[in-house]
Amino acid sequence: MAAAEIEMVVRRPSFDFEAAARNWMPRNPMLGYQLAAGSLSLPYLEPYLIRVMRQAKLALGDQRPDLQADIDLFSGQEANHFKLHARLNAVLRNRYDGIAEIEAEIEADFARMLREESLGWNLGYAAGFETTGMLISQLFFDDVAESLDGADPAIAGLWGWHLAEEYEHRCVAFDVYYALGGTWRDRVRMYFYQQHHLRSVGERAAKLMREQDRRAGHFIPTPEQTAASKKIEKKQRRAGATRLALALLPWHDPRRHGPLEKADRLLAELDWS
Repeated sequence: MAAAEIEMVVRRPSFDFEAAARNWMPRNPMLGYQLAAGSLSLPYLEPYLIRVMRQAKLALGDQRPDLQADIDLFSGQEANHFKLHARLNAVLRNRYDGIAEIEAEIEADFARMLREESLGWNLGYAAGFETTGMLISQLFFDDVAESLDGADPAIAGLWGWHLAEEYEHRCVAFDVYYALGGTWRDRVRMYFYQQHHLRSVGERAAKLMREQDRRAGHFIPTPEQTAASKKIEKKQRRAGATRLALALLPWHDPRRHGPLEKADRLLAELDWS
């Protein structure tokens, strides 16, 4: 069954981030800062994914026309994601010292990977990242949905739309990876490679933003807020570990994960198509 049988739609929403809160997810600040830090990579990561998929289309040739169509929809969604994240990142760059240097490091990493690594290696990275996208979507909409209570509407809307579409196209990189000779062992290896790569930069960026906000008085949680957020964080870690273990099984297939009702509802209510 092709990923195209899971409906994918290219949407073009609009958000204004200028007035967005710094601690935009007060119920779960750790996740909020992690997502803000993750946004920094996307204007470089997602064009990288599009270029890798363009190379994959050439490698597929006349084979698998279903995957050719899936790649086009995947690339359309990813293109819109990185453009809006670039707008958010411009706001973050103006607010925090040190962001531009981190962005330059990320940009250089993805340029090097395209230049030096094989198509198979890059497809493994892409498949690993798209597994991460699926897992974060499940966390965001199902496992720790209470994190969104009181969240800034612009940034919550951006991530809600983005992750709902990540879940829509969860099969594409996976299918292309295996269609061009990928193996389970390499998929697992590349999952952990990309996780370490993105986490090492993301944790540094999240810490930078969090500490600057704390010094400036923008992030001073009460003991009650800290206790409540730690409870959500514990739930998040437990759910994430379980979902990851399932996603790394040899027989894992992302299409076996059913629809996310809250994601579908968000996309239906916000008529962005």
